[in-house]
Amino acid sequence: MSRGVWELSTTRLEQLRAALGRRGEAITAIALQQDGFDPAVCGAIIGMDPLAAVIVVDAVLGERHAHPRPDLELVWTGREGGHTQSRDTSQVLPQLFARATRRVIVAGFAFYEASNIFEPLHARAVAGVEVEFFIHVDGTGQDARMTPANFFTYSWPWRDATPRLFYDARADDADPSSTMHAKCVIVDEREVLITSANFTGRAQHANVELGVLIRDARFAARVAGQWHGLVASGMFRAAAG
Repeated sequence: MSRGVWELSTTRLEQLRAALGRRGEAITAIALQQDGFDPAVCGAIIGMDPLAAVIVVDAVLGERHAHPRPDLELVWTGREGGHTQSRDTSQVLPQLFARATRRVIVAGFAFYEASNIFEPLHARAVAGVEVEFFIHVDGTGQDARMTPANFFTYSWPWRDATPRLFYDARADDADPSSTMHAKCVIVDEREVLITSANFTGRAQHANVELGVLIRDARFAARVAGQWHGLVASGMFRAAAG
């Protein structure tokens, strides 16, 4: 089967199927062109009986409907030129948190006085949503901002709902080569935001930051499993609340 047939959009596949249904003889390159299709893309069905070609297209459509492609959204912070098709990071995050019903995982490098960022998440935590953070801890002690104590003082100051906090175990050995630099948010193992943005005011409003919001349960579950696997293996440890 032509790689091009697989890569046609669902709408174009449905249009191709309709066109094939009108044909009474073997598919030709000229016939495909007359119906508005590129023979180079649909080359695998050239020479086929129309009924056989319909079976091929139906197989692709069946796979497409059984396993839909992920819903992707561009998330951006900072300056933009011309027409934009993105949503601002500072808008996407609170909406993500507000949709949570079961569990939220937040991973990041810098959490500087981020309580205003996490206020919507705190509201969900009070309502019973489980919250887990994976943060960077400076095991050398040179940066006091990179500590669990600082996190609970400035980024999560509330005491009515305490999240679980995890950090790279190498920090306990004062290993300066270990940096927890990944940044993502996973909501209910249903959608995941992967972004360059830290959880700071500058990253949410001023820097140039790029991210993608992926609505795909299987992928979100895999990302969540990656973090939980690090905890289960002992590579990440729980911090005191």
